[in-house]
Amino acid sequence: MVNIAAEMAYLETKKYLSTIGFLVIVLCLFPAIDDATAVWLNHGADISNTRSAKGEVLINRLTVKNLRLKWTFFAGKDISATPAIANGVVYFPSWNGFLYAVNAFNGALIWKQNLSQLTGLNGTGIVVNVTVSRSTPTIADDLLLVGIYGPAVVIAVARASGRLVWSTQLDPL
Repeated sequence: MVNIAAEMAYLETKKYLSTIGFLVIVLCLFPAIDDATAVWLNHGADISNTRSAKGEVLINRLTVKNLRLKWTFFAGKDISATPAIANGVVYFPSWNGFLYAVNAFNGALIWKQNLSQLTGLNGTGIVVNVTVSRSTPTIADDLLLVGIYGPAVVIAVARASGRLVWSTQLDPL
C-alpha cells in the first residue's frame, strides 16, 4: 500500500510540475541555484520529450509555492518556442524576427541576431513581415541549430556570438 501511495504521489507531482510552464522554471529555478549547470538542449529537454529536469531536487509540489520571479526580459513580441538552455544561457527566438541569448541567472542580454539580416531571407508577410523562427533551438556542442519559418531553412549559429556558421534550405522553391 505504501508503494502505491508513493507512486501516486510521484505521478501527481510530475503532473503538477508539467502544468507550471517552462518559463516559470527558467525564471525562478535558476536564481534558486546560482551555481547550477542546468541543461535543456532541445524541445522537451531530451529526445524522449520528457520535459523533466534530471537531478532537480529543489522544486517539488511542496516547494513550488515559494518560487519568485527574479528577472524579466522583453523580447519585443511573443515567444512560442520552448527555450534551449546550457551553461547558464537561455536561447530562444521571438516573433519580432530576432534570435536571443540571455543570461539565465540575471536576464542580461548576451547577444541578439536579426534573422532576416543573418540569413538574407525576406519576411513571409503571412503572420508578420519579418523572418521568424517558431521552433525550439537545439544545442549541439558550440552550435545552436534553428529552424526558420516560411521557406524551410535550418541555420547553425555560434552559441558564443550568434554568428552564422551555416545555412541549409530544406525545400526547393
